[in-house]
Amino acid sequence: MFDFNLIIQEAEKMTSFWSFSQNWFDILSLVLTILSLWLAYFLGERGYRRDKKDKAKEQKELIKSEVKLFENNLGQLNLAIDGQLKGLKEYKEKQNFSLEFNPDIQVDFLKFIDVKHIYEAIGFKKEDGIGKVNSLFAALYSLNDFRHSLRDSVRTYISRYITLEKRFYLYRKLMYRMFHEISNRRAIDVLRSPQGFQINFGHNEFAEKYFHHVQAVLSNPDLLNENQVVIREKLIELFIIPLIEITKQYIPVDEDAIEVSDVTNEVNAAWIDMEIVTKAHFEEIEGHINSLEKVKTEITTFLDLKK
Repeated sequence: MFDFNLIIQEAEKMTSFWSFSQNWFDILSLVLTILSLWLAYFLGERGYRRDKKDKAKEQKELIKSEVKLFENNLGQLNLAIDGQLKGLKEYKEKQNFSLEFNPDIQVDFLKFIDVKHIYEAIGFKKEDGIGKVNSLFAALYSLNDFRHSLRDSVRTYISRYITLEKRFYLYRKLMYRMFHEISNRRAIDVLRSPQGFQINFGHNEFAEKYFHHVQAVLSNPDLLNENQVVIREKLIELFIIPLIEITKQYIPVDEDAIEVSDVTNEVNAAWIDMEIVTKAHFEEIEGHINSLEKVKTEITTFLDLKK
């Protein structure tokens, strides 16, 4: 016969075992899940820190290389500025309409520079350094249109000067063509002498004074330089200004005096305008020189910060 009590006892033991096993499995699963999460977090955090460290290192190297490139560009710009300064100073001294333009006076490299990296290299907390960097960039950006501005200045000056110079050269008409025309037309008698021709103008005082004035100026050694070129200042002083005074005495009576006066005043006005535009132009050139010297100073100051 079956012992039902024994069977019931065995069944209760089996139920107790499976209940204990199920609880232990749940606990073990929970522990493994927690360990898995912790391990995943640990590995993720470790990878994040490693990536962050690598990125920081890469960023540091990027800034270092960019600053180095920036410094090299500044060095090249400084050399170009030295060359242009030399040319500008010679141009100002000689005033011979010949100026060599340096194509390397440009700041196109700023387009490829992250300005923030330059500030980071100096240090955002260094107020003095930041101020010097600010001054440097302000000076560099002022060169944006330097080449175009300089070229336009020189071209405009030369164009205006040449236009005025054509009017100034009318002095040749006064000194030669009009001189001979008036002398031939007003002469009553021509006498040859050891000193040259002696012309009798009768009662025409203007023609006589004009004749003697031209002769005196042409024979004046102060009119020409060592290369036998007319000294323009002397031409105005010795020829034009005195001739203006001579013509005043005979206007409006003498038609020749009126004609000579018109041309003489045009020559004098052209000369005055030539002097004005020349002065203004070379004041502008001096401004370009000062601008370049300021940029050069700012570059030197910045490079000294990095030493």
